[in-house]
Amino acid sequence: MASSSDRSAATFPLLLLLLLSSSSPPPCSAAVVDSGRLFPAGVQYEYESTTTVLTGGSSDNRDPAVGHRVVGRLLVANLWPATDTTGDKLLRLHFKSPKLQTWSKKSKNDVNRQFIDRKSRIDRFSDQPFFVHWRNGHIENLYVSSTNSLTEANFKKGIAGLFQFQLSNQHAVEYSTLGECNVTYSKINENSVSKRIDECVSPTTLPPEIKHPDKIWQGTLHSKRESLLIYNQKSLVEVSFDENHEFSTSFMNEVGASVSSKQHIELKETKQNYDIIEANTLKEAIHQLEQQLKLKLEKQNLSPSHEVKNCKHYNSCNKLDDVVNNYHDSLLDSELGKSKSAYGAIKVMDAIVNSDTKTIKKVLTDEKNVDIVVQLYDLLGAALNENSHKASMETLDFTDAKSVEKIERYLWGASIKFNPKIEIIKSLLSITDEKLASKKIVDTLFNTVTAMASRLARYNHTDANVLICGELVVKTLERLEKCKLDDDECILTYIRALSNLKHPLSIEVLLSFAQHGNRMTSAYAMKTIKMFGPDLWDNRVLKCCNRIFFQLVKEQDSSTRTIALAILLESDPDYDLLKHVVEWLSAPGEGYEIKQYALELLKEMANQNETSARLLRTVLVRERLNHYGSMAQRGLSSCFSRKFINYNNITGLVKNSQQIYSGVTKRGSVDIVLEHDNVKYDLCSFGMFTTGLGYFTSLYDDSGKKDTSDEANLPATAGLELVVFGVHIRPFIMFSSQGQLMGHVWAGTGSDKTPIIQGISQMIEHLQYVPLSNGITAELNVKGMLSLDISGQIEMSLWNKNAQSVIEKNGGVSIQGSLKLDTDLVTDEVDFALITEGLLHMHSDAEFATKIVLCMRIVFVDTNVTTTVSKSEKVHGLPHKSYTTTTRTHPVSGRTFALNQMVNEFCNTIHSQ
Repeated sequence: MASSSDRSAATFPLLLLLLLSSSSPPPCSAAVVDSGRLFPAGVQYEYESTTTVLTGGSSDNRDPAVGHRVVGRLLVANLWPATDTTGDKLLRLHFKSPKLQTWSKKSKNDVNRQFIDRKSRIDRFSDQPFFVHWRNGHIENLYVSSTNSLTEANFKKGIAGLFQFQLSNQHAVEYSTLGECNVTYSKINENSVSKRIDECVSPTTLPPEIKHPDKIWQGTLHSKRESLLIYNQKSLVEVSFDENHEFSTSFMNEVGASVSSKQHIELKETKQNYDIIEANTLKEAIHQLEQQLKLKLEKQNLSPSHEVKNCKHYNSCNKLDDVVNNYHDSLLDSELGKSKSAYGAIKVMDAIVNSDTKTIKKVLTDEKNVDIVVQLYDLLGAALNENSHKASMETLDFTDAKSVEKIERYLWGASIKFNPKIEIIKSLLSITDEKLASKKIVDTLFNTVTAMASRLARYNHTDANVLICGELVVKTLERLEKCKLDDDECILTYIRALSNLKHPLSIEVLLSFAQHGNRMTSAYAMKTIKMFGPDLWDNRVLKCCNRIFFQLVKEQDSSTRTIALAILLESDPDYDLLKHVVEWLSAPGEGYEIKQYALELLKEMANQNETSARLLRTVLVRERLNHYGSMAQRGLSSCFSRKFINYNNITGLVKNSQQIYSGVTKRGSVDIVLEHDNVKYDLCSFGMFTTGLGYFTSLYDDSGKKDTSDEANLPATAGLELVVFGVHIRPFIMFSSQGQLMGHVWAGTGSDKTPIIQGISQMIEHLQYVPLSNGITAELNVKGMLSLDISGQIEMSLWNKNAQSVIEKNGGVSIQGSLKLDTDLVTDEVDFALITEGLLHMHSDAEFATKIVLCMRIVFVDTNVTTTVSKSEKVHGLPHKSYTTTTRTHPVSGRTFALNQMVNEFCNTIHSQ
């Protein structure tokens, strides 16, 4: 920066380094400031003061910052007591001739930019002194006359904070505009001290923050605060306070914003001061000052007052109907799964949050919004405040079968909200006792309520929140007990609800279903226990899994067995368990598809856990089991995980699981998992299941071993399951009988791309306040939306005896954030955004003329990641606004994941023809 004060900001670290190298600090001591040395009575000090604020993108964004500074003269004098024998002083601070400066537009580049004076509202600042009760280097209180501007009041607190310091080596806890902070003082030499501030707890005067409990959705804020004080025997010569804050999303370092602040005062002149207060106590001294100045002095601390500067303050909130009209086309069904949809959704959701119930209902019932009304209910669920919920409840009829889609979309959006309000949970819970239009609504409503209550109890662990979660566990178990034994639909509804609650009380019931239920309920119960995670897998669970997999009590469904084995292998298996599993692989009498899947689980365990991998190798060598009979199965089943991203301390995994029966996927899933700081986050799980597709049995040899559940004789069924951000969505049934299946075949209803699941959900919500030493508070606001479209297409030819299918999982992502410093004088703002699309396609090609030949491929399609950083500055009272924008596009190459060798050979056979 061109100005001298800004060049000093750049040289501060170098100066500090030179001072540190010139002398070694003495051992740490608890000494405080010698009160007799500084600010003697009868002397007035005049300082040149400069406060600079710069905002810009993250460190990876090299574009010039925007900012402003306030310059002036600061007069400091000790008025009381007249003697210097006490540590208490009453300092008078008077900021004179304030000027607001911004960078000149005529500057050609960042290096040579000059600050110039601007006409601004700083001229309205009162020309009145304020007073500081200073005790042994600590600011006890301020005494300030009333002002018309919180900006002025906070600015004075920032100036006063510069006079809080110690002159010896020590650690301390100090209260300032930054909040409660740990402070380290290091004496550099006889005339200088460095000050480092860490681990600040924000002032209680600021509003509550919103932070996602999972760190990966919070982003990262790095803060650095340092100060250098130079003094002589009786004078504070110079103070420099530098702080830098940089926020970046967890996904890309360059998507974020930064703010830096520098306060600098330098002694220019000393004069005699004859304004001495003769008083026995501080209270008397303040009373005398009030009489002299004819002002009422208000006692304050250094905590900044929050300046509410939202759109309502400026009367500039965008009207909801205008925003919906502007982004109408972005919310159409055809745009779901694209970044355009996610981007527009954030804009509309922000407008919903600032709207009242009447306005929201008007938009919902407007005829021109009929084609996007379902997406609007998505966003009402994402906003989930009092007004959006009330508008939804007044426009949705839970007893009307025609409203099922709108009801479910609202509930899905609400279920993913990480910080729901307990009043809304109770409102939805009351509806569960009513007679509802369909079983779909019953399923979705109970899933939503349980997911919301579980999140609330985990992330905001209050007695009331834990109580409602516990009540829901009991209620769910009671309803599950009332289900008839042959009513799978009822049983599965409440098992899915238990999977959302993740409560230890439900484990015993789930284990009972896993061991004694039918093929469907046992598999669901086992899958739910697996979703609970290792923290709840105690010895009781592991013993049950062992009995189920090895069929020690009774024959079990193959899906239940493989899930039980997956739990065992993810629980640090011992030598004996691995030995028994490998021996089982070479035993006769089992279908080779379940053996193939078990072998795939062993390989995946070895890939993910080096300790288990070493133990498995030991078992194979010591027990002489490393041979074709056990380690070379010939099925199509697969289970693997592959990295699709490894960036910025985040590893993205795609986990594929395909359990094959008679050449057809019996149960499969594709999971998207993110790992950050050794913690796994389940982003999305897409599952498929089928039964009764026995037509293929005669064409596919499984060693003559039938599934113990008599799979081939079950009704022909196919469906999809979805788990988003850990929340179970009810399954979608594509057909449930042989007749429905053949109807689809003859009618060709699946030959066109058909939507299966669509919706818009909020994945990031972050609101944080960053108080600065100068009294300004930076507001950091980040939102992220996911627009999801899962569609399928299948073509089958009975004449040519082949089939082709594709399932597309398309997700559009938009992250939008801002870092704003909004005061009565000037508004500095940095807006940053990321948009991208994740396109995961699953292709299947099958030929069944003489025998089954099945080729399956999982493909990540080429995509782009686009980032935008915009910086603006508005000096209030002036017509102009400076604005710059930088956009960058990063291509991301697609890839195709291999399943296993046999599938690859089938693919070569099919595609070589």
